[in-house]
Amino acid sequence: MSGEIAPRLGTGAEPAALDTRRAADRRQAILHAVRTNGAASVAELAARFDVTYQTIRRDLRTLEDQGLLQKGFGGAFASPGVAHHSHDERHGIQMTVKRQLVLALEEFLVPGATIFVGLGTTFDSLHEVLARHPGVLIATPNLEVAHSCALKTDATVYVYGGYVRNKDSSVLTLADESRQRFKFDLAVIGASAIDRDGTVQEFDPMEVDLVRSILPQARQVILVAHDEKFEKRAPHVVMQMAEVDVLITNGDPISRFETASALASTRVIAVP
Repeated sequence: MSGEIAPRLGTGAEPAALDTRRAADRRQAILHAVRTNGAASVAELAARFDVTYQTIRRDLRTLEDQGLLQKGFGGAFASPGVAHHSHDERHGIQMTVKRQLVLALEEFLVPGATIFVGLGTTFDSLHEVLARHPGVLIATPNLEVAHSCALKTDATVYVYGGYVRNKDSSVLTLADESRQRFKFDLAVIGASAIDRDGTVQEFDPMEVDLVRSILPQARQVILVAHDEKFEKRAPHVVMQMAEVDVLITNGDPISRFETASALASTRVIAVP
């Protein structure tokens, strides 16, 4: 009898520990999926991990309680204020292409221009172009742009106030009267994702809120995005391509949209 009892005790404890490990691994995978794609539905997560909807909802509740994501109806999306990849990780992606995209901004830069520059490592090399255009005023929530332009150009630099996003060089701005302080000649923005229907998307709702408040203050809106942005998804709508005056990208952007009409009112500059 004693020879039978010991194995039963052992096999009772081991599955419980295994289930705990599986749940932890699954939650990490869920978090990675949400941060990579911006959002994920309960249905697709349940199918991916071969578990019930109830199990996924429990996982999402746990991750939300830890402040790692936000639950929504039927799924979850990335939590605001948390960088999906650190600045250093994103800085290393397509560095050569990003520099070429920024160089294409040169034709729009005139002495004395007032320019809004959005978030994103795409603009890390902007100071190289601005150095050739004196008297520019830059207003930005992008600390990397503010730092490099202040030190390496004669531009006047205004930085919007707020919270610095974790592991990033981005300021998550607070809504105040400073958003109506400037009339911009150019609003130069990036994107986390561009949908095939022409929707420009971002992960962080605080970032979206700032950009939306800036757009009506700009005479011209320029979207700078490398080709990988067309393959991603993010949960928050910034604008439609119809509201973009100029798209600077690489490759053939027309093939990225469901219909050619998505770019009907947008000038496209495609760098090699």
